[in-house]
Amino acid sequence: MAVNVKSDALYALLRSRILNGDLLPGQSLRLRTLAQELGGSPTPMREALSRLHAENFVTAEANKGFRVVPTTLEELEDLEGARAVIETHLLTASIEQGDRNWEAGLVSAHYRLSKCVVPTSFSELDTIDVWDAAHGEFHQALIAGTSSRWLMNFAQQTHLQLQRYRRYIIMRIDHVSRHEGSGSGIEVLSREALGIDAHAALLQAALDRDKHAAETLMLEHIRLAKDSFLKLARASGIDAAA
Repeated sequence: MAVNVKSDALYALLRSRILNGDLLPGQSLRLRTLAQELGGSPTPMREALSRLHAENFVTAEANKGFRVVPTTLEELEDLEGARAVIETHLLTASIEQGDRNWEAGLVSAHYRLSKCVVPTSFSELDTIDVWDAAHGEFHQALIAGTSSRWLMNFAQQTHLQLQRYRRYIIMRIDHVSRHEGSGSGIEVLSREALGIDAHAALLQAALDRDKHAAETLMLEHIRLAKDSFLKLARASGIDAAA
């Protein structure tokens, strides 16, 4: 039992570091090095990395060990496509099935999001962290009215993988901006990628139980974020990254 508890803690810590960009795509994850750094031992560390491998956060190769899963433009586009299919379906299902508690949770989540300071550039990492958490809660609230456990699990998995991509792109764009400067084009893309402008309309369509309007708004919201992040990824050189 003690080994499992330690493995759980190491899993949560490594997963958090991957999602936050502390461990970079393609980075080697050596058992003994990580065990020494994080205060564990090789056996629970291997168990933690095996769980992350099953969830597609790390790769495992014979005689080469573990690495953080690399990033590619193709996978980013695929993930955004999967998100569009899953979230729009869950949103329309929530509009059909959601009760007053769903409506109340949605209004509350939008209120919290509306009170967050809006990031004006990708250099404001702390502000982005707070805003992104509220943004994720709002999108979760939008689709929380349905009873489909499996689709909700798929939505969560897709969200976490996209979080990993977006955090990495944000870090790279911030680096490019600091060392090479950024024009208004990057700032516009940043605002579009963060998806700041669509939430009030999505809230109203959901509360009005207007499935067609909500689906149209969600698809456009996801498309704009996807296109913006793909452009930012190319601008940051992510297409050439390991």
